[in-house]
Amino acid sequence: MKNLIMFGRLLFGAWMLGNGISHFFYPLWSFPAGHTPLAIQLMAALQHSGLLGVAMAIELVAGALILLGVLVPVALCVVMPVSTCALYWSLILDHQSLDAALGVVAFALNGLLMLAYLDYYKTALQRHALTFGESSPARGSFAALYVNPTGRTSRGDFIAALIALLAVVAFYAFVVRGLTAHWCLLVLVYPGIILLARRLHDMGRSAWPVLIPAVLTVAAFAGWLHVIQYSGPLGTNLSWAALVVSVGFALWGCLGSSQAQADRVGTALAT
Repeated sequence: MKNLIMFGRLLFGAWMLGNGISHFFYPLWSFPAGHTPLAIQLMAALQHSGLLGVAMAIELVAGALILLGVLVPVALCVVMPVSTCALYWSLILDHQSLDAALGVVAFALNGLLMLAYLDYYKTALQRHALTFGESSPARGSFAALYVNPTGRTSRGDFIAALIALLAVVAFYAFVVRGLTAHWCLLVLVYPGIILLARRLHDMGRSAWPVLIPAVLTVAAFAGWLHVIQYSGPLGTNLSWAALVVSVGFALWGCLGSSQAQADRVGTALAT
């Protein structure tokens, strides 16, 4: 097994390095341009946009690192998206037997070598990994604040998390705009509701009232996204109602005091 891994690493590393050298320095082999209309269009777009050069630069650096034995797990991980795109282009779009076979082999080598270094990826495969500054998955972590509806969030943590959430909302509302912004803002309703629910738990109250701003907000988004056509001023009034109620709940969470005793959703937290 050790010898097979060494062989695969040498083969894949030299292949990636050769692709990069062939693209940037000296043509070692011809680069496929495509045979079907879709394959030709995609390859032309990659070349004209410069994205093909980015992919080849990744292969050049990754191949060198793999052969030198430096940061091999990282190099394999970074080059995997390139291997995946090459597999899709050759197998799904171009339909050429040789190129498709090469795409499958490159993807398989990349994946098998990553499996050989699986121990180095285990920390990245944790279900609830903590980031910089997070000390516990139960309090102050991203999952605790925005994902897990059970548990409690203190007033201080709530205010800090609310400011971060409002900053993201402002980014999509005033910088991105358009239909894309509307869909992204709709996605942010969930972490907002979770944040409020956990704050109500900490205040010793049921989280069911958060359904009021949630339903109003989703109904308003249904109009903005043209899923539902509201007649007359109903759409505007619904948007204002969602905004006012959501602001009211947010202020309630900012001003409410934590319950001193533990309850069924978690231990008491300091305000």
